[in-house]
This record gives sequence, structure tokens and C-alpha cells, in this order.
Amino acid sequence: MAHRLESTAAQYAAFAFFIFLESILFVPLLYVAASMQPGVIDSAAGVTIIGCGGLIATAMITRKDFSFLRGMLVWVGLLAMGGIVSSILFGFQLGTWFSVAMIGFAGAAVLYDTSNILHHYPKDRYVAASMALFASIALMFWYVLRLFMSRD
Repeated sequence: MAHRLESTAAQYAAFAFFIFLESILFVPLLYVAASMQPGVIDSAAGVTIIGCGGLIATAMITRKDFSFLRGMLVWVGLLAMGGIVSSILFGFQLGTWFSVAMIGFAGAAVLYDTSNILHHYPKDRYVAASMALFASIALMFWYVLRLFMSRD
């Protein structure tokens, strides 16, 4: 939505709405994590920050255009959505390896989004660029937290 909006204020409003929607998704997971495994949120946040920091630094230091990742991200994203929907419909667990694969997927998305910010986003679309990168980092945090919560 922020890609199409001309007004900067409207772009910020779209970003705020997006963050609100993300918080609705995250609150139940964060509540369960905090109540069942104290400290796991801090650990997952730390790993996410280090991982994303390394990926962002890689894109910024190398200045390589990682837009070639788009096709892979689309197909793997569709496969992941199919797996998630199937697990809901047919009642099976996706397990640890799915979380690991999704962390890798989110890492590729962080690299792709950072590269797009550097090479392809217009200067006046910085809010949309922030939304894309935020979504990828949030996805990585979600699956890192799920992975950490699955430990005994």
C-alpha cells in the first residue's frame, strides 16, 4: 500500500497500520513464550539482530544486487504457504526443520530487501522500503523464536 501512496503522511499511516497488524499476530506467540520459557524472547531477539545485522552488512559492504533472489523467494514462499495451510487443514506439525528452513528464507528476504533499498527503491519511497525490511526481519524473529521455543 505504501508503494502507491504519494503523501508521506499516508505512507507513515500505512506503516503504522502494518505494525499494528503485525503486533496482533505476535502478541499470542510472545505471551506464550514469556509465560512458558522466560528469557527465550531475549535470546531470539539477540540471534535475530545478529543475523539480520550480518546480512544487512553483507549487502551494504558488497554493494551486490541481490534482486536475482526474487524468483526463489516467490516460489519458496508459495511452497511455505502451501505447507502452512496444509498443516492447518490436515492437522500435522511442520516441525523444527521447517522453522530452520523459514529462518533461511527470511535471511534471503532480508538480503533481497536490503539490496533493493540500496539499488532500486526511489528516494521518496523510504517508508515502503522500511516496511519491506521490517516484514522480513519480523519473519526471521518469528521463526527464530519458534525454534527456540521448541527446545526442551
